[in-house]
Order: sequence, then C-alpha cells, then structure tokens
Amino acid sequence: MQSIMGLAAGIIVFGGALGATMLDVPFDAMVLALKKTKDVFLGGHHDHHALVEEISRLAATARKDGLLALEKERDTITNPLLKEGVKFAVDGLEPNLVQQILESRIDYRMHNSEMACKFWSQFGAYCPTVGILGAVLGLIHVMENLDNPAAIGPGIATAFIATVYGVAGSNLVFMPMGNKMKAIVGHDAHFFEMIKVGVKSIQLGTSPTIIASQLLAIVDESPKEDVA
Repeated sequence: MQSIMGLAAGIIVFGGALGATMLDVPFDAMVLALKKTKDVFLGGHHDHHALVEEISRLAATARKDGLLALEKERDTITNPLLKEGVKFAVDGLEPNLVQQILESRIDYRMHNSEMACKFWSQFGAYCPTVGILGAVLGLIHVMENLDNPAAIGPGIATAFIATVYGVAGSNLVFMPMGNKMKAIVGHDAHFFEMIKVGVKSIQLGTSPTIIASQLLAIVDESPKEDVA
C-alpha cells in the first residue's frame, strides 16, 4: 500500500487539476459545485408529489375565493420560486408575463447549476493530463540520477504514482461526481417546470385535478386514483 502513496504526486495532480479548472470555470461556479457536493452523496431530489399537492391546494383556494385569497397562503409556501410566482399572481400580473419572469429565474439557476457540474467534469478531465505531467517530471528527476542504480527502480515507481492518481481520481471519483450532479440538475429542471406550469394554471383557473395531471405528466407519472 505504501508503494502507491505519494504526497508530492497528490499535490501535483490534484493541485494542478484544480488550478486548471479554476482558469476554465468561474469562481462562483466552483463555490456552488463545492456546496452541491453533499447532494451527490446524500441525494438532492425534490418531492414531486408534495409539490403537486401544494399547487393543487393553492389552485383550489384560488378557484373558490379568488387569486387574492392566496395572499394568506404565501407564508405556508416553502419553495422560493413557487412563493415568488404566487406573489406575482396575487399582484395581478398577466400569466404570460409571470411565465417569462419565472423562465428567466429558472434559466439563471440552471445555468449556474450546469457550470457547477462542469467544474467537477473538467476537474476530472484535467487529472489524467496532470498525472502524466507529474510522471514525466518524476522521470526527469530519475534521469538526473542515473549514476545511482539503486535509486532508479524506486524513482520510476514514484514517478508513475502521479499517473495512477490522475487516472483513478478522474475515472473513479471526479467524473462520476460530475455525471451524478448532471442527473440532479436534470431532476431540478423538471421540478422547476412543474412550478412554472402550476403557477400559470392557477392563474387561468384550471381545475386542481387537471393541474395535478399536467404536473405529473412532466415526470411521466399518473395521478393516484381515489379509492371509493
């Protein structure tokens, strides 16, 4: 196990890959990527069914008492985007205008999330290249000490540790993290789409049952049938 341990190689590979990635990806995206890392391991999925139930409840209130009645319901809404959409509806903004505003909010969030995914993907992509660079630097050091045959073998082994770190880190850790984060971002996109469609349907006075069907169709699910 000690034969594949090398502090210097680790610093070269991961430090070099980090430096290259910071030049490639904005600093804000790096910060967001680090914050979202916990979602990769702990899960960052939204509760679609809870959202459908909440929007259906708001739609029922709006149909019964009017959009202004949603003002009292706003404090019970936990999702910031849905809360903002309901505020716009209560303020009397046209449904198409509310759609445009929500789309702008969603596009901005999705762009930031995609850049966060890019951070880990690019980090993983740079690791093998920097690993090879580290190996070359190690071999150069070995070539400078050819007059000491006993040190050649261990020196070459140490040089290739950087390659091992680069390839393993890329394919076993960082690239999979980037792919998992992309999947979570796709999940977020469906969730945001449900909010956008739900707010517009509430403004149009659509039946809560129909709204539930519309929203569940976005995630390719069918509404639960009521048991008599």
